[in-house]
Amino acid sequence: MSNVTLEKILKDIDEIHRDLARKSLDIRLGRTAVLNTGDILESHQTPLRPKTWEFLKKTMRNFEDKEGAERIERVLYACADLAIEEQVASLADMLNFYMERGRMHVEDERVPALEVVPWLQGEADFQKRETMLSECNIFFKGIVNPMLLAMLELTIRAVKEKFGFSDFAAFCEKKKQADFNKSADTYQDYLTSTQDIYDANMAPWVEEVIGRPFENIGRFHALYLLRIKTHDRYFPVESLGETVARTFRGIGLDLSTRDDIKTNLATYTSKNPDGVCIGIEIPGDVHVLMKPVGGLIDVETLLHEMGHAFFLGHFDQDLPLEYRRIYRSPALDETFAFLFMELIENPAWAVNIAGMPTDQADELARITRVRKLCLIRRYIGKFLAELELHRRGNIKNHEPYCRRLHEATGFVYEPQGYLVDMDPDFYSYDYLLAWAGANVLRNFLENQFGAEWFTNVRAGDFLRMIASSGRRYSLEETLISACGQGPSLPHFS
Repeated sequence: MSNVTLEKILKDIDEIHRDLARKSLDIRLGRTAVLNTGDILESHQTPLRPKTWEFLKKTMRNFEDKEGAERIERVLYACADLAIEEQVASLADMLNFYMERGRMHVEDERVPALEVVPWLQGEADFQKRETMLSECNIFFKGIVNPMLLAMLELTIRAVKEKFGFSDFAAFCEKKKQADFNKSADTYQDYLTSTQDIYDANMAPWVEEVIGRPFENIGRFHALYLLRIKTHDRYFPVESLGETVARTFRGIGLDLSTRDDIKTNLATYTSKNPDGVCIGIEIPGDVHVLMKPVGGLIDVETLLHEMGHAFFLGHFDQDLPLEYRRIYRSPALDETFAFLFMELIENPAWAVNIAGMPTDQADELARITRVRKLCLIRRYIGKFLAELELHRRGNIKNHEPYCRRLHEATGFVYEPQGYLVDMDPDFYSYDYLLAWAGANVLRNFLENQFGAEWFTNVRAGDFLRMIASSGRRYSLEETLISACGQGPSLPHFS
């Protein structure tokens, strides 16, 4: 093991992540990737070797200062994540192949599998959405779920046999430095405390938009509801780029002068419809991609991904790799994304940037807050379902998913969708933390700089100050230091 050094391990981790990011960029743009995931991992073996993990554990034990040991532990978990990725790489590439080529038949339409979500968000016909559900259930059951189940089994086996954890939840808890059981109790209390206001707002909204009673409405119809098409006329495709650019200019980020942040809003058939931010070099080469469809959903998506880009684009370039490329939890990253995405809830932004009349801006703020409560409750349901699934160890059992999500949202969740809807790496937990983080950060900005904080360069300086530390500190540490309090989910009244 004498030929292995921490510098060599970090170099390989960096190169793997860079190559995987380039591969992701190619696939998202509809190009053929030069290398598959297995090839990339095969070419940088050091982080994948058991002797490397033992070397890191020994090095960590020998560190006397807490920060040094913590940095080594981050590297160890980065190696563990790559070892898991190696286990599932061939199945993941196969799944991508079928997702790219799968087609759903709805009357005379053939909808690509990758386009199902935007199709559902835009399809006003209730019966067509029901048909899409039937089509997807067949696709999930026959093609997607067997691969997802095999990938999950391989993941669980890896964390047990290679890293000695009792289950996948325990692995994620240790990596994220979290207490999932404590979080589950907190989130269950949040569901209880928001139940009445949720019911009072969701039932009439569902009946108004869907045209049917809330009872027994499936989740595919929720996608159409949550799209919020009523205000689309204020967000045409042709003004999308300038609307978002004007938002960020207000806090001192002129995207036209930043060669390191590249935005691709092109629309063509082979391009992946999902919005994404990909950091090839962090900072230095950050890409934001999306495929506009027109309307509010476009500006939300682009604000979200540009929030990621703002964060990644302002890291101190001299930070060690452990604080640039590696994180324990992406909650701080997602906090920046939610902060900017949720500007649509701010009537001052809707009037001054989007040019909406005041009454329409107020109505948009009201309805987007109802939707946010729905989404928070949905992710609480997902987290509770995933935790129950892994604690019990019966990963073939869809019952916790259907039950927990129905209890949290009121919508019906089909059994065939439980694996497709499950977030990797307990990302549902990170999203919930990020909503709580964005709530605190936004309140602080509004208290310090007013409701129009997005027009104040000093607010931008404050956010750049936070971003300059990269991923060194947890979300809670960051908020306590910068805002004086830890993450807290929003209150609804």
